[in-house]
Amino acid sequence: MDDVEVVERYIILLLGVDDGRPIPSATHLQKELFILGKANPKVEGIIGFEKHHFGPYSVDLNDISKNPIHHPDAFVFDSGRKRFYITDKGKELYREMIREYGKDPRFEEFLSMMRLVRGLYDGLTTEELLLLICTTYEEYTERSRKSKELLSAPKRTMLARRLLDKGLITKKRFSELVGG
Repeated sequence: MDDVEVVERYIILLLGVDDGRPIPSATHLQKELFILGKANPKVEGIIGFEKHHFGPYSVDLNDISKNPIHHPDAFVFDSGRKRFYITDKGKELYREMIREYGKDPRFEEFLSMMRLVRGLYDGLTTEELLLLICTTYEEYTERSRKSKELLSAPKRTMLARRLLDKGLITKKRFSELVGG
């Protein structure tokens, strides 16, 4: 299996692991797979991320996610709604992967990480997600056009307050984010 097919399978798994709920945006897909790559070196070795305008970004992931080759009917990017959806064919492939690898504890751990990532980050706005990425992986802000705006005191405070109100960060993390 080549790397392109592996990436397509990661996308199918990421979509399938949350009962087929759409991934909210292309930015969410990029950042969620980036975070999974930080937790799993195998993912990071297959999907290379570089410093970009919105933080970590993979040209290959962008191309593969919008123009799948091996599983072209498994998921779609709705350019109007800017979301990724799994199709019935994708759900079938997801179930096949579960049957094939489901007894492997490392695979189950990987699926658990995917569930956690989807549960945490899908509910964030793009700006909230980017703030967390910018503050956690500062080395990726070097070329980011958006990070300067997000890291300005008023914007940072407003976004951190929303994250705190959603129960996604602690008061300690809020203080860290606002610089106090």
